[in-house]
Amino acid sequence: MLKNEFNNSKLCVRRGRSRKEGLSLLEVILAIAILGTSMAIIGQVFFAGYRSAVKARDLSDATILCDSVMAELAAGSIDFESTSGATIPNIPGWEYSVNTVQSDVSGLLLTTVAVNRQSSNVVSMSIVRMLPDPDYVPEEQQ
Repeated sequence: MLKNEFNNSKLCVRRGRSRKEGLSLLEVILAIAILGTSMAIIGQVFFAGYRSAVKARDLSDATILCDSVMAELAAGSIDFESTSGATIPNIPGWEYSVNTVQSDVSGLLLTTVAVNRQSSNVVSMSIVRMLPDPDYVPEEQQ
């Protein structure tokens, strides 16, 4: 008889425990909401990083192209006359402008080169340098 009472008490304990195992519907919904929110935030952070990388690449390209046009001016490949909206050869989508004025120092021109992307004015770069005037004749040689 004692053995029979022991078996009945085990059954009662098992039945009570089986109802409390697992996750409730509220816990599952809360976990899914937290996961979805964190994934949305992480996605926004990755997208902001991507936009920053594209902007940095475009500014780097603009700097290299601006320095290249300035080097061509210094070498004499491009005329020193003021130019606006000229396209860069072999580089589609980019244009440059050159502005030259006489500087306070005789024999030097104050040269400004600006480069920007044709599709948007957001990406632009400009460099200002003093370059020797190709038409300058020193006073001693006159």
